[in-house]
Amino acid sequence: MAAKTLYDLPHGVQGVVHKIAGENKLKRRLAEMGLVQGAQVEARQTAPLGDPRLYRVAGFQLSLRNEEARSVILEAAS
Repeated sequence: MAAKTLYDLPHGVQGVVHKIAGENKLKRRLAEMGLVQGAQVEARQTAPLGDPRLYRVAGFQLSLRNEEARSVILEAAS
């Protein structure tokens, strides 16, 4: 996996959350949605105009704007 952020994750590919960058308000909101360190996330779909995108995390689907997805840093592939 060469993705660095959730935004870079190709459809159908899974990644693991390393950390959330940005303001505390954004970090808290994303954590409340299940995007915490170690969470496994899969990129699912993109809206017709490219924003927002749909991800699967913790057994449910989550829609994030591209700007928010760029704040989610993924672990490097091992």
